[in-house]
Amino acid sequence: MIILTLILLALLIGLALGIFEIDLPKAVRNIQTFLSELSLDKEALSVGLYALYETVLISLFSTAAAILIAMPMAAVASGHVGSPPLAVAVRVAATFMRSIPAVLWAVLGVVALGPGKEAGAIALFIYSVGYLVKLFYETFENVDKNFVDAMRAIGARGLKLAHLIYLQERRQFITNMIFILEYNIRTATIIGLVGAGGIGYYIAQYINLLKYDALATIIILTFLFVLVLELISYLWRRYYK
Repeated sequence: MIILTLILLALLIGLALGIFEIDLPKAVRNIQTFLSELSLDKEALSVGLYALYETVLISLFSTAAAILIAMPMAAVASGHVGSPPLAVAVRVAATFMRSIPAVLWAVLGVVALGPGKEAGAIALFIYSVGYLVKLFYETFENVDKNFVDAMRAIGARGLKLAHLIYLQERRQFITNMIFILEYNIRTATIIGLVGAGGIGYYIAQYINLLKYDALATIIILTFLFVLVLELISYLWRRYYK
């Protein structure tokens, strides 16, 4: 029943969007022609490598800073540390942070700080705090209740209790941290399109200048970079199993 519903939904929305009116053979020929005229741009290669470096810096800063802020906020939001009214207030604040897309935070950052990597770093930091608070407080709350009761019985309260829960669920916390780092690296390539630094900034510039050889070089670099990131993430997860 669910599969049939999804098929009907896809068909109806596809008709509304005009998906079935696309001339697929022509689209394939256009792409083939476009790709056949591309070549690597040596100048863009050096620019792309620097842009990747900038992207990594933005991602690492936003992730590390967000973890430092989100961890105590999540502990309070979980209810194990703070009072219920305080927990609700923190959850509302975190919900607001992650309800605004990272790209929009980037636009606001560019408006406030001007174009550049600083705007991107601040934008991803704010969004990451909101996202990590949710992931972290869910991890705090999913801990075995018997463990929490035992820790409270020996006098653990507040941040001390939060630290003990972190040690108990450390693997899940680290998994969440890796996830948000991966997200930030990918998103950092997007927010640059609105002027917030990183490799996306150079992609936008090459699109505006119609320099498709340079654009292709940047895209290939980005693909290889994400591929390496996936491999590192896979090896990291296997190590922590």
